[in-house]
Amino acid sequence: MKQFFTSHRAIGLFILQLLFFSTLLYSQSKVETHTFYSDALGLSKSYRIYLPDGYNADTSVSYPVVYFLRLHENEWFNPVWRSNGKTLKNVADDLMNNGTIGKMILVGPSTGGNNSDPNQTDFGIVNMLRPDLANDQGIGTGAFEDCIIYDLIPHIDSTFRTIPEWCARGVDGFSLGGYASTLYAIKHPGIFSSAGSYDGTIMWYNLDYPVTPGPLDDYNWFYQPWTNFIAPMFDLPFDTLYMKANSAMNVLAEADSVTLDSIRAIAFHIHAGVVDATTNREVNEQFIDFLASKGIGNTFSNLILNPSAVHSYDWADMHAKQSLVKHWETFSSFSCEADTTVTAVRNPGQVAQGFELYENFPNPAQTSTTIEFRLPAPGNVTLCVLDALGKGVQSVSLNALPAGVHQIQLDVSGYENGVYYLQLESKSQIGRRKLLVLK
Repeated sequence: MKQFFTSHRAIGLFILQLLFFSTLLYSQSKVETHTFYSDALGLSKSYRIYLPDGYNADTSVSYPVVYFLRLHENEWFNPVWRSNGKTLKNVADDLMNNGTIGKMILVGPSTGGNNSDPNQTDFGIVNMLRPDLANDQGIGTGAFEDCIIYDLIPHIDSTFRTIPEWCARGVDGFSLGGYASTLYAIKHPGIFSSAGSYDGTIMWYNLDYPVTPGPLDDYNWFYQPWTNFIAPMFDLPFDTLYMKANSAMNVLAEADSVTLDSIRAIAFHIHAGVVDATTNREVNEQFIDFLASKGIGNTFSNLILNPSAVHSYDWADMHAKQSLVKHWETFSSFSCEADTTVTAVRNPGQVAQGFELYENFPNPAQTSTTIEFRLPAPGNVTLCVLDALGKGVQSVSLNALPAGVHQIQLDVSGYENGVYYLQLESKSQIGRRKLLVLK
């Protein structure tokens, strides 16, 4: 039975400083290709991973990790798509070798089909409504969001020497990868402390382009030539309610005060190109304004990456050259002594500290579900029920609980059909499980 729980580990700044100053000349960085089995998708997927210089030389050292997204796993590491033949590997090597940043692990996962042509693969990113409409291989059940959050991240943390903490995990992306990176960060606060995007294909708020009259006129997501790629994600005709549930700005607008506080703890590093007709500048301007309205800033003083910036991987790499510095600065700013993350492992004995939140049952539920968790020591916890947009539905405080296994019977008879999240919180931890109500 797969267990999802939070782990708590102090990461003093001296660890990051050690990574920053360590020099292991006889071991160079490398990019490897690996596969893992995703329970969410029901199949195996590939990913590319950048391991920094010295990774194999000192097995006592662990590293922060940043996930770089678009669609195919090779996009950030393919020199063919650059005019200069360089890739994210070269960007990272230069920054680490000249001492601008410390050493990090970088992961390029697949968030769509297996076709390596980015203009041919089906879009994934979210949990697809209609995976049967996909034309590409590697789609499976279509649950790509669950694949990344609940399968890939735990796999990376258990396979490689990452620092498996919220405060040492970031996400970034270009184009559709920017849509994914901002969406994942906002929908899953507590997973990433640092989120970047270059010219992200972010959805307009309410799918409404404010310059033209009428609703539902987001010119990217209702772009006719993209219909066959988007249909597996959002059905055909498009389920606009589900689209809004997977819009970063709509999710942010619906977030309650507790969720907003968690999102405000994330550092956002947002860049865009400059030309309206060929970049996503306008929607990113709205996104930056939306963040600001919620008390969230952009670490870049200028949204525009460069006066010449266009929607290309050359410029995405230029963004990465700057965003990796921001990611590193974010990681370095945390000690993690009061910060947590949700992570997923198959062996609960791997982490000695922290409560364990088990699978709720039955799931799907019709009238009630049982929530079971174990406390290693006496304490107080709070159970929150969140809807698919992260909005609070119900909350109950459980005080002075003894150590041991506890069960809570949750009445869902008054809930509407849909996806919910059961979130268990202590003073220093957050654990989350998914609940499906189906009557």
